[in-house]
Amino acid sequence: MDMSGYAGSSFIRVEDLADGPQRKRLVSIEPGRFDKPVAKFDDGSQLSLNATNVKTLLKAYGPNSDDWIDMEVELYAGTTKYNGEDHASVLVRPISPPPAVKRTPQPRPSLDDEIPF
Repeated sequence: MDMSGYAGSSFIRVEDLADGPQRKRLVSIEPGRFDKPVAKFDDGSQLSLNATNVKTLLKAYGPNSDDWIDMEVELYAGTTKYNGEDHASVLVRPISPPPAVKRTPQPRPSLDDEIPF
């Protein structure tokens, strides 16, 4: 029996990136505590997304979090400013290219118009 479901979720912390960045694939974005969404990854780990990370993902993949699913990202240790002070943070770097823009086919003009002579 796979016991990993009983281990609880592990939120990624800056200390977890001491050996360098990690690449992960997003599997879901869910509401979290403190008005921060939670990114869940294919390995079961999670990251509470701060405003900096949300802006990064918005810019890369658009405003709909459904479009972020299956995207590969790199998590790395960095700093963010909060209340004028630098704080160690886990930051997100998009790896997967943005999803293809869905274009609605435009109707073709009718070619049976009368030609005025």
